[in-house]
Amino acid sequence: MKVVLDGRRVGNGDVACCFENRVYFTKRGLNKRTVLHELYHHHLVYVKDLDLPEKTEERVANNYARDFLNKR
Repeated sequence: MKVVLDGRRVGNGDVACCFENRVYFTKRGLNKRTVLHELYHHHLVYVKDLDLPEKTEERVANNYARDFLNKR
């Protein structure tokens, strides 16, 4: 996974998006929680080819980032 700070590649008012092996962030979106959220999407869903409904995947990614930050 390669992290790129390029807000022009992020659409729909989002703060981050995954495309192939890169994750694009806006300046506003480059924070620990968003990076962990996108790491979950990219590594655990994209690389391992899990097939989850979008709503479930978003909820689990949010829980992953929140739980990781709370354990510190």
